[in-house]
Amino acid sequence: MKIPVLTAFALACAASAAPAAIVTVTIEGFVVFNAVSTAPLNAVGSGDSAIISFTVDSANFVDGIPGDVRGYVIDQSSFKMDFNAPPVSVTLLNPFPAGTTPYFGLVDGFPVSDGFFVSSSPTGPGGVPISQTPLQANFDVGYIGSTLSSLNIEDAYGVYDFTGLTRFSYTLWQAFPDNARMEIDFSRMTITPGPSAAGLLGVAGLCCVRRRR
Repeated sequence: MKIPVLTAFALACAASAAPAAIVTVTIEGFVVFNAVSTAPLNAVGSGDSAIISFTVDSANFVDGIPGDVRGYVIDQSSFKMDFNAPPVSVTLLNPFPAGTTPYFGLVDGFPVSDGFFVSSSPTGPGGVPISQTPLQANFDVGYIGSTLSSLNIEDAYGVYDFTGLTRFSYTLWQAFPDNARMEIDFSRMTITPGPSAAGLLGVAGLCCVRRRR
């Protein structure tokens, strides 16, 4: 169920959302623990903020599972992951592994709940390689099945937090050689129209908030 915030800013946001093609996704959280021993991520400590942000084109997607799962292609140049103290930032691995693509996935009721993920596959979660190899950034959340109305990302504009949350995974990890891992506690995700909308949201408040039953 979608309930707009009735302010002048919110109404302006709603009016401008329809023709938007570029969509900004911002994923926020706080580090729980960090076992990554190599720079620069070894400087990140418990309690530091962790924010992933990137953009996608609403018309550039792959139906991973037709009718249930859709992967929107992440603009590789827009992807960044920032930590606050001390300031640390990483990007996607460049060049990205040949034959693969980073996706932001929407799940509409498959198998029993709605959700979002970041992956190198349009069909399900799995993470994406970042510039500090061989680490991968993994994000996967699930919500009660009435959260999304469709697989159109423009229908998903809003703020997603713990309301209706059924699961989450927000980590940096590597399988080899030593299974280094950073666990991050998910706080919220915003999906907004335009590459600058996330900044406006932070200043003006919740725009076109999606609340879950």
